[in-house]
Amino acid sequence: MASENAIIERAEMYLRKLSCGVNPLTDEILPEGDSCRQERICKCLAYVASLLQQRLNHDEVAPVQELPRKQQAQRVQKQKSSLQELSIDSEMLSHYRFFDYPVSISRVVRNVNELLPRGMNTLAYADVANFLVQEGILSRQETEGGKEANLPTALGESYGFEKGESELRGHHNIYTQCWQRAQQFILDNIQKCVAIANERIARTGDAPVKERPARREKQKFHLDGEQLAKYPADETAVPVSEIARRLNALLEPEGDIAKIYYKTIRDWYVSEGYLEFRNNGDGKPAFLPTEKGSVAGLLVESRTAYNGEIYDVVMYDQPAQRLFLDYLSRAGGSMELAVEEAEGDGHGG
Repeated sequence: MASENAIIERAEMYLRKLSCGVNPLTDEILPEGDSCRQERICKCLAYVASLLQQRLNHDEVAPVQELPRKQQAQRVQKQKSSLQELSIDSEMLSHYRFFDYPVSISRVVRNVNELLPRGMNTLAYADVANFLVQEGILSRQETEGGKEANLPTALGESYGFEKGESELRGHHNIYTQCWQRAQQFILDNIQKCVAIANERIARTGDAPVKERPARREKQKFHLDGEQLAKYPADETAVPVSEIARRLNALLEPEGDIAKIYYKTIRDWYVSEGYLEFRNNGDGKPAFLPTEKGSVAGLLVESRTAYNGEIYDVVMYDQPAQRLFLDYLSRAGGSMELAVEEAEGDGHGG
């Protein structure tokens, strides 16, 4: 299952870049006449990439349901006592496969565990997360809905950790993702993580495994006209994450409607030609406004990170936000990348 997730992650990244007119193997901009730069094909690619993103679980690999949960838990408990103590050496780590795009901590942990021999205890997400919290790389922070998550501190951001968001089975997830530099930081400190893991195993090896409650399926994100009318569009330009936050705030609290993911909104601006994935002034690939986007009210602001590095943020002024709100209104308040919309209503440009 882990290899399947890796394939899905790679395929999603390839499709996302192709939908933005970028060769995923070289990060070069595709030539103007390339089929992947045609509007309808771009929309199809972006839509399929979004479907793949929803299949990824950033917290754990979905278990194969061969046995009922209680029987699985009992079997795992019986196996624990005969497993070898966790030990990771430099030879194992030399085979670690780095990702050149940000992935979750769980994905890093799974890649490490794939290097271990059979019959050995494995590393857990909590072992790495606890180490990162102890080092001040992560901290428990409150997210939407009053929930808490391990998210990067200013120090963590300087090591290549950043906050990520995703929609999974109708649930909006906020988590920490790792660029290659952050993955290397974990590997450099893997022995501290191993010590935490072995202490955990020794302490809780006989503890019963709790059965997880079933998740309630949620409806796809949608807002009615009355809710959309309450969107607080003002004169201040905001990032796309703020647009998502404002829209999600219009949903009924504790309702059964899934929240919208900021990448879904960003991908709409890409599909409509307001954003494109290209190299910035420093030669780094990023989503930046096209000429059409700049005219529509998308602008770039330079900011300074905690470590002193300068980075760019795309901001959306009131008219730019209104573009997406009008799209939602035309779509009846629901968010689907309509592949045929360009031909059907004349708003494809």
